[in-house]
Amino acid sequence: MESNNNNDILRNVNNIEEELKRLEKEKEKIQNECNHQGNHYIDFDEMKSIKKFCSQCKREIGYATKEETNNFLRPRGQQNT
Repeated sequence: MESNNNNDILRNVNNIEEELKRLEKEKEKIQNECNHQGNHYIDFDEMKSIKKFCSQCKREIGYATKEETNNFLRPRGQQNT
């Protein structure tokens, strides 16, 4: 009985991993079609580097400038100077 339960768990995990791959490919296709025009935002990437991201598709589009980094790290409510 336990072996059967372990097989179900493994099958479920494999299904989830396949779905994640499929969704990542779909996300990549959408981001490749985006022209990244217009607004962007500053945030941390997976490696905790401060990067610039497209506001439409959330693709990383480059590093933040020094000024953007300083503004991003400034406590909320403080004016940009």
